[in-house]
Amino acid sequence: MSKLVDQINSIIAASGATTMSVAIKHLESGEEHYFDADRVVPMCSVFKIPVLCETVRQIHAGYLGFDDRWTLTMGEKNLPSGILVYFQDGLMPTVRDLLTLMINISDNTATDMIMHRLDANVGKYATTRFMHRLGLTDIHVPMTVRDLFNDIMGEEGSDPRLLHKILGQFYVEPPSNRQGKAYSLGEENDVATPRALNRLLEMIWNGEVVSRQASDEILYILLQQTLNQRLPRFLPENTPFAHKTGTLGGIRNDSGILYCNDKSHVAISVLSTWDVNNAPSDPIEHDQLLVGIDMAMGRIGLATFEQFR
Repeated sequence: MSKLVDQINSIIAASGATTMSVAIKHLESGEEHYFDADRVVPMCSVFKIPVLCETVRQIHAGYLGFDDRWTLTMGEKNLPSGILVYFQDGLMPTVRDLLTLMINISDNTATDMIMHRLDANVGKYATTRFMHRLGLTDIHVPMTVRDLFNDIMGEEGSDPRLLHKILGQFYVEPPSNRQGKAYSLGEENDVATPRALNRLLEMIWNGEVVSRQASDEILYILLQQTLNQRLPRFLPENTPFAHKTGTLGGIRNDSGILYCNDKSHVAISVLSTWDVNNAPSDPIEHDQLLVGIDMAMGRIGLATFEQFR
């Protein structure tokens, strides 16, 4: 058993997570390590990587363009993460702007503005169908962000017009229907396995998602990520990492391509769950649990970086 495998097993055991599933593949040598990597977990905002891929596919197919401008309306606004929910209706960002916001600050309004048009262009479940055409049948993306929030909080609870009334409780722990679709492990939810996500990352790296140019456009946007407190947490400053995080109550994820040096790159996906029902009631202890899971991801990221740099 390699040093890296020992390290990651130890990190997972001490993480405080109920489950932590990991997939690692060195893209140059093909060396790979899997830790419960076929476990299905809700992706949360990691599903925005497949959405980004389908958007770029549609751009190259001529259905839309990076420079197209779409009008922001109240009907497409979502609760944060993100900033568009705070902006006045009538703003006209470009598709490139929306993709950047969707990835680099996980803007939920930008995400649904994109998803609605993807399905309108080619039919419902456009992103899922593209993933399956790529052979990634463990990746499903049937639900928009609003679908997820409506399922968890109810339509009134997720109404962005009530933003200032409900935002405080949303950030602490939103009222949750944990028996609904948003927490389902079936194909009716936005779910994946770490192994499948890693395969998608590998295909992006190899230029196999549409074309080399399209894959490079995907990587360029993923490299603009600003939410870097999980897998990149302990990496040397300015280490490039093309990735996307995802979060719901009881779920914390991160998935992307780590640039160890100019000739060494690693696809790495970590999907984790934690027991909300038995989490500490004290706010400080509760926060310490979540930070501990994030730090465990950071230790996995650092151990991987040190192995392959």
